[in-house]
Amino acid sequence: TGAKFGVAVSNGTTALHTAVKAAGIVRGDEVIVSDMTFVASANAVLYEGATVVFADVNKATMNIDVAHVKDLITPRTKAIIAVDMCGQPCDYDPLLAICREHNLILIEDAAHAIGASYKGKKVGNIAHLTCLSFHPVKNITTGEGGMVMTNDEKLYKRACRVRSHGIDR
Repeated sequence: TGAKFGVAVSNGTTALHTAVKAAGIVRGDEVIVSDMTFVASANAVLYEGATVVFADVNKATMNIDVAHVKDLITPRTKAIIAVDMCGQPCDYDPLLAICREHNLILIEDAAHAIGASYKGKKVGNIAHLTCLSFHPVKNITTGEGGMVMTNDEKLYKRACRVRSHGIDR
């Protein structure tokens, strides 16, 4: 993928939960999540006691509607979870611009987009944190398993601590 760091975990749900924790999401925060997704994308937010705010999808792409995301941002919004549907990455340039403008973390649920590219960049090397699943119904499988990828060393170290129950070698 070209990502600098990867953290192997037990499955895609754990990858999402690890990413949410690494992003520092806590009770009282809001996370905007695509409404077209497997329940794990929203549950990862709920596990931390935060509020899920569902964004509509673009009917042409089935990916998160960037215009709707803009309408949903509040002072409590801390992150966006964008889901790459059917192997097609979301429109990440405007999502990253929104994140820069509002100081948000972008988490990419790329469980169905391993190997895909967006404007010449591989999935896993675009968002602040990218989550993969290696479940048997995914395009690359190990029977189970997941991965969190990032280019941010601070987020990587947080994800390692989450995965390892706070143990730091």
